[in-house]
Amino acid sequence: MNIVRIVPNLDFGGVEQRIVHTASGFRDFTSHSLRVLVLGNEGIVSKDLLQSGVEVYHFHEQIRIPNFRLILRLYRLIREIRPDVVHTSAAEANFHGLIAAKLAGVSVCIGEEIGFPNHDWKWRRLFKLVYGLADRVIAISYSVKSRIVALGEVEEAKVVVVNNPVELQATSLGKDARTDVGPNFRSKIGNEGFPRDGISQNVRKSDRNLSNEFVFITVCRLVPIKNLDTLILVFSSLLGENQGFEPRLWIVGDGADRARLESLCEDLSINEYVVFWGFQSGVGSFLKQADCFVLPSFSEGFSISLVEAMLSSLPCIVTNQGGPAEIVEDGVTGHLIDPRDSQDIKKKMLEVLLTSGRERAMMGERAKQSGSKYSVENYIKRLEEVYSRG
Repeated sequence: MNIVRIVPNLDFGGVEQRIVHTASGFRDFTSHSLRVLVLGNEGIVSKDLLQSGVEVYHFHEQIRIPNFRLILRLYRLIREIRPDVVHTSAAEANFHGLIAAKLAGVSVCIGEEIGFPNHDWKWRRLFKLVYGLADRVIAISYSVKSRIVALGEVEEAKVVVVNNPVELQATSLGKDARTDVGPNFRSKIGNEGFPRDGISQNVRKSDRNLSNEFVFITVCRLVPIKNLDTLILVFSSLLGENQGFEPRLWIVGDGADRARLESLCEDLSINEYVVFWGFQSGVGSFLKQADCFVLPSFSEGFSISLVEAMLSSLPCIVTNQGGPAEIVEDGVTGHLIDPRDSQDIKKKMLEVLLTSGRERAMMGERAKQSGSKYSVENYIKRLEEVYSRG
């Protein structure tokens, strides 16, 4: 099949990771061809795709709804490519891409909802019309499916759930593995505990030489919906608990909230205990050196980083809102929390902190086994089913 994927950007996030995994999956498991159409500008993932041989087209357009010039440009390119399938992801790509693909006469048009839309009646009507152009609409979790059906934007029978994929090999090493991402850890930390920009760090526990250090880690975009303010405040309160451990908080990722969150750490005088690692193309090395994964988002469509943490055999403390509640079995493969209840978050973090290493390892192993079903190969098979049914 000749397949076109349309996305708003190729910077970093769940959509971008899915595109990368789709490209590798098509290459490894199928003979399908893939082209990626990007509404905006070049991003971090663009270079990776181009280097792997994927054709990537950037439109350098303003990503807003509606952009009629963008629809026309998409239509012309799609007519030239003549794909068998057009698969769009995220609201802006769904709106412009589905209209352009339908006008171009594409036989199979697939939209994909990646989160929880909060549309008023005008936007609900608009997306009901847009999704009416799609042959199928993919939801990345059952929670997302329930949301868009409840809004009346799409008929339930048209929606199929296809969970996000995770590259199993990238997180397949055991917890005893020691992997390097650069020179000595401590020498690369700035004066106030933050890593200097542009430098890779070694995250080996043996180099840190802190036997009683306990690392909580989160991997996400630094945006308000991830609720990192609450996580930082709860972590700060943990530092006052004398439990025989030295808690640390690693924040892996970047985004518009980074400067504000760093300022919050300064105000709380906890710079020594919190490290902002910034965006990292591979998080496996960081996860393997941490002790517990925490994600207190107000909502999550799915969470690739959660599954990556599970595959790294980490006990996980995650929001009970959306996809994570489908991924984690509470008390068995991790802990679910109310993101608006800081005491609940603190209680679960303390519980994991004080749990024996053996019990944490057992939970981590159960999590790893559960997370293995989200493989790229399974994802590609599921996509092929959706594409072939149209």
